[in-house]
Amino acid sequence: MKLKPNIKQIDSLWVFMVATAFLGPFALPLLWANRRWSVKIKVVGTVVIIGLTGLLIYLLKYALVDWLQEMESLSQ
Repeated sequence: MKLKPNIKQIDSLWVFMVATAFLGPFALPLLWANRRWSVKIKVVGTVVIIGLTGLLIYLLKYALVDWLQEMESLSQ
């Protein structure tokens, strides 16, 4: 019978994914503190998270501008 290595809960992939979903780039310290992942994976993960955050900020700005234009047209 093969035993799993003793992995801390904080190093779990699921904990990182949930933290990223709720905290966005503020979860990056969890990524960099994990000793199981290589530096290459950490760099790629950082770039992906920052890219997704930038995309979400852009989409939010686009949606707010569209909403403000709609509100302005309704008030006239």
